[in-house]
This record gives sequence, C-alpha cells and structure tokens, in this order.
Amino acid sequence: MRNFFDKPLKYKIQGTVKYIFLLLVSVISLYPFVWVLITSLKDNNDIYGNSFGLPRIFRWENYSEAWKSANAGRSFFNSLFVCMIALVILAVITSMGSYILTRVAKSKLLSTYFSLGLMIPIHALLIPSVLIFKYLKLTDNLFSLILVYTAVNISFSMFIMNGFLKSIPKEIDEAATIDGCGKARVFFQILLPIAKPGLATVATLAFLNCWNDLLLGLVVISTPAKRTLSVAISVLKGSYLTQYGLLCAGFAISIAPVVIMYLLFQKQVIAGMTAGAVKG
Repeated sequence: MRNFFDKPLKYKIQGTVKYIFLLLVSVISLYPFVWVLITSLKDNNDIYGNSFGLPRIFRWENYSEAWKSANAGRSFFNSLFVCMIALVILAVITSMGSYILTRVAKSKLLSTYFSLGLMIPIHALLIPSVLIFKYLKLTDNLFSLILVYTAVNISFSMFIMNGFLKSIPKEIDEAATIDGCGKARVFFQILLPIAKPGLATVATLAFLNCWNDLLLGLVVISTPAKRTLSVAISVLKGSYLTQYGLLCAGFAISIAPVVIMYLLFQKQVIAGMTAGAVKG
C-alpha cells in the first residue's frame, strides 16, 4: 500500500484503471453463473416476475426434483466413467506421441499433421462416426463415446504436450543417456515426472470438453439409462412448458464437478500452459 502512494500520479491512475477494468471483466464473467444459481432456487412465476432479483421463496427442492427427473445419479456415473477412461487413454497416447514427435522423430511434418485436427469441426465427424460405429456394432454404447472423445481431443492435447516437452532442455535426455538410460527409461522415469503440469493441463481441458459435450452424446447414445449427464439435463427442457428453475438446478449440478476439478488443478494448468508457451 505504501508503494502505491509513493508512485507518480500517472502510474496511480493507470493502476486504478487496470484494476477497475479487471473487476468489471470478473463481474461480467461470473454473473451468468450467479444468475443460474439464483434462478435454480425459483419457480416459473418468480422467474417471470423477478428475473434478476433474489428468490421470494427459496425452492431448494428444485435440486432434488432435477436430480430425480433427469436420473442424474446414473447419468453422473456414465459421464464420470466415460470421461475417466477417455482421459487415461488420451494421457497415454498424448504423452508417448509427443515424446516421439519432439525427442525421437523430430518431424515438423508429423507435428503439422496432428495439428490439422484442430481445423476439423466436430460436426464433420458426426456422420462418419455413426457409420463406423454401426459397422462395428458399437451403436448406443458408452465405449463408442470413449473412442470419440479420445479422438476429438488428441490434436489439441498433442499441441499442448508438444509445446511443454519442447520447453524441457534436451541436455536432460543427453545426461541420462550418458548415465546408461535407454529411451524408455528416460521417458518414464525422467521426462514423464517433469511433464506432470503438462499432463494436468491436458487432462483438465479434455475433461471439460468431454463432460460438457451434448452433441455427441445425443447422436451416439439413444438408451435413457446410458445417457451422459449433459444429455440427461437437456431432457428437463419440456416441449411445451419448461420449469426453468429445475433446468437451472440441473445446470448447477452439471457444472459443479467441472468447477471442483479446475479449482483442484488450476496451478498445474497455469504452469502447463505457460511452460508450453515458451517454445510451443
């Protein structure tokens, strides 16, 4: 505080404007989440008559009704199962693939090839995916979702991990090789522990993509008992009348695991993103 008052007036004004701007951005970013939480405790009459104010009567029962109506317990398990298996497969493929591209093959052509996947919109994969799963007899199967989620996240995950591994000095590899370590031992015992922030970044961002997905879940899964949480919550929207309090309660239930995971791994995510930006 003392340093602030010791600064020239020009820097005081600049600092004040900067903090006011950041405060406004934070309020604008957080307001939709706060609005969803407030609306989840209202009924339709309260929402129509008092859209932006606090509830007249706090409808806590909206959460239990949304949980039962969407069969959220089963859907929550389905989403968690699909996301966790997809993350494990993605971590193995991404870490090994990035190691080969940055340390062994060192091919810019291969790196560009994997990066091209970032340019393919997910909508272009819907029809081919359905046809392939129909041919393999994997339609309406959670394992088909696991395969799709893994595939659509590989390009971005490889991009992140490539940048992170490039930021690790190659002298570490050379020193380990001189000490008698093979490539496999260098990867598993030296580089992989160092790359934990990068893997945490990949896991967190991929988890967000998988957990929040609605389109693929709607197309691939048709049996209600196999629905993921996002698809189950969407069922709360009625054809003629929608209980918006229940719908917002469902949204709040759905985003809770995402917020918790980000809060747990935010330091690793920031470290992974900034380290990968050095030479990425």
